[in-house]
Amino acid sequence: MLFGSGCLMGPDYQRPVVPTPASYRDQAPTQDAASIADLPWWTVFNDPELTALVAEAVQNNRDLRATFARMEQARALARVQKAQILPAVGADAVGAYGRGSLIAPTENPTSGANFALDATLSWEIDVWGRIRRGTEAAVAQYLATEQGYRAATVSLVADVALAYIQLRQLDAQADVARRTVVNYQRTLQLYSDRLQGGAGNRLPVSTGKAQVNGAEATRRDIERLIVHQENLLSLLLGRPPGPITRSKVAPALHATGPVPAGLPSTLIERRPDVLAVEQRLVAANAQIGVAKADFFPRFNLTALAGFASPDLTQLFNPSKSFVWSAGGSVSWLAPILQGDALHGQAEAASAQWEETKNIYEQTVLTAFREVADALDDVQRLDGIVQQREEQVVNLADSVGLAEDRFFGGVASYLEVTTTQNLLFPAELDLASVRAQRTASFVNLYRALGGGWQLPPPATPSPVEPTASKPQ
Repeated sequence: MLFGSGCLMGPDYQRPVVPTPASYRDQAPTQDAASIADLPWWTVFNDPELTALVAEAVQNNRDLRATFARMEQARALARVQKAQILPAVGADAVGAYGRGSLIAPTENPTSGANFALDATLSWEIDVWGRIRRGTEAAVAQYLATEQGYRAATVSLVADVALAYIQLRQLDAQADVARRTVVNYQRTLQLYSDRLQGGAGNRLPVSTGKAQVNGAEATRRDIERLIVHQENLLSLLLGRPPGPITRSKVAPALHATGPVPAGLPSTLIERRPDVLAVEQRLVAANAQIGVAKADFFPRFNLTALAGFASPDLTQLFNPSKSFVWSAGGSVSWLAPILQGDALHGQAEAASAQWEETKNIYEQTVLTAFREVADALDDVQRLDGIVQQREEQVVNLADSVGLAEDRFFGGVASYLEVTTTQNLLFPAELDLASVRAQRTASFVNLYRALGGGWQLPPPATPSPVEPTASKPQ
């Protein structure tokens, strides 16, 4: 290891210092590092249908597969770079017949054969650490793609969950629209009966028909959006567009007290996107060393051993055909002659490090902001849902009272239509805000860097052997 332990040009990596709060915004300072992101997905979102969809997406999503392929490519390139620290050994076998020579022509060239079999060795002595810094950069790039794959997995899981929640929201809104159409049709029938009995006029009938038309149009539009949402989920799952099988009632996720977020300082170690950018920063830091090492000469050792003879029968006769050589070489792009190019490479490497450093710091600050936003949503949306629920209850009561007053002859049809027209959008808003409350947990889980873990397999029956499942 005499030659392999030479100096390393360039700075050793140190993580940049990013301002880190003691706690997230509006959170009391805590020393508890426990986080919801440390829990398995299926325990946080207790919905077997959603868990099954996420597992399918992780297995079949084409974008995630492409990300995995990029990771494998980076790993292979890191192996290529790492192998450069070792000697390069090759072998050649030559058999030729010819007349004369282009290099040293003679007046009377003779014809003849030549045979050779040899092995060569070439080894660059990494005195300045150019190869080792290059290997450090390549390994860091591979680790960046590995963390990028984790980040893509977390993002895919969250996208599937949010698309599923949006689909459930549309299901709930479609149910509201269907019930509203039925209610409007019932009211319209009463208006029509009163008109035919001579106790009413055409205005409530026309208004009732318009209400039915509006609610029916909303229902059809929601059903259109449901088809689009199912197609989106199918794409995320790696399927052709088609319906998504689901139960009629979806479990709702409710906040049950404070949700642990952990310490902000641990977020840097947990978020895969932050870790991916940091590995790119490590690579950029190593490239500075590569650029600085190029200012110095490269030393190479070479060796050759083999057999060469014009007579094939004597090719392996050591006393007549054995040949060998050993030597060394020095190659140097002298800074005097290549100064601008070498200095330009070094400046470009330093500028790339500075760019990546700022991207890293911005990524960390963005992570803090996303967690703070998600925590605020989790805390506040419960209260918003409660207000919306009370609003729907009160408006439903108002509709009943207005209908009683109308048929009792003490109020006009305007009170009925006004309260009905307020109840319908309020019920749609309630379904929407309930979905937002559930989505806030998904966003928090993603913001905290929660990863996807497969649920533990069911305990096999002792009388029914189970086949192993590929991971």
